[in-house]
Amino acid sequence: MTIPKWAVSVLACPRCGRALVGFSAKATVVRCRDCGPYPVLAGVPVLVPEPARWCATFYDAALSALAEVERSSKQVVATLRAFADAAAGAEPARFSDDWTSAEGGGANDEPLCEGPGADALAELLVVAKAQSASLWLEHRAPEGVVLEVGCGAGLTAMHLHSKRRSLVVGDVSLRAVLHAAGRSGAVPVVLDAQALPFKPRSLDGLVAENVVDLLDDPEAFFTSAKLALKAKASLLVSSPGPSLGSPDGDDDTLFHLAERCGFEVSESTDGLPWLRRNSSRFLEVWLVQALALRHA
Repeated sequence: MTIPKWAVSVLACPRCGRALVGFSAKATVVRCRDCGPYPVLAGVPVLVPEPARWCATFYDAALSALAEVERSSKQVVATLRAFADAAAGAEPARFSDDWTSAEGGGANDEPLCEGPGADALAELLVVAKAQSASLWLEHRAPEGVVLEVGCGAGLTAMHLHSKRRSLVVGDVSLRAVLHAAGRSGAVPVVLDAQALPFKPRSLDGLVAENVVDLLDDPEAFFTSAKLALKAKASLLVSSPGPSLGSPDGDDDTLFHLAERCGFEVSESTDGLPWLRRNSSRFLEVWLVQALALRHA
C-alpha cells in the first residue's frame, strides 16, 4: 500500500507536529528529524507517541491482524520485532476492537426471535437506521481532507469516502484501520486520538463517532483536534455517554469541555438512536448526543 501524496502532506510527528520523511511504496520506517523513527507495517504508518511500546504491547495482536488480511511478510515481522525489542517489559495486550458481526460486514438480516417484543423492535430498527447518529454526522461532514478517528470496522467510513473528500481512517487498533481502509478505500493510520499526527491547520474535518467518552483524556483530544483543524473546519462528535463519567452525570459535560478547549457549537442534537444488533435475541439500545463544532 502506498500512502498518497495528499496524505503525506498532512501527516506529522504526533509528538512535535513536524513533517515526517521517508514515505515511499516500500518504506518500513518514516522519521521525524527531532523525535526519531515510526514503523510502517504493510503500508500502514504507526504514528503514536511511543511507537516502540505500541509494538511491544500489541506485537501478537498486530501479527494476527496482518495475517487476517494476508498482509504479513518477513519484512513486516522484522520491523515490528525491532521496535518491540526497544520496549522490553511491556505488558502484552489485544486490540480492544468492539464491533458486531453486522457492523463488521457480516449478515445482518437474521430475523428477530418471535414473541411479543419482535414487532416493536423491528419498528425500532427501522427508525434507528433512518435517524441514526451516523447519518447525522455523515450529512454534516465537509469536503476536503477529513479524518475519522476511532474508525472501528469502517461502517461509517464507507459512507464518508467520496470523490470530493480525501479520507483518513485512524484508530489505535491496526486491525480496525486495516478493515476500515479495506471497506472504504480510505488511507489507514494507527494513531492515538489524544495526540493526532497531523500538521497544524491541515484538516478540513474530523469525525469522532462514539469515541470521546472512551478516552482517558478527552480534553487532550479536543486540544489536539483544535491544532490539526483549519480555521473554518468542522469537528463532528457523538457520544452515548456525554457526561464523560462525571460524578453528577451532567450530560452537558461534553459540550462544556469542547467550549473550554476553544470550540463553539454550531449545531447539536440529542436522543439519536444507536442500535447494535448482536443476534436475534440481543440488541443494545443507546441514545446518543451529537455536536457539530468549529473554532470559536
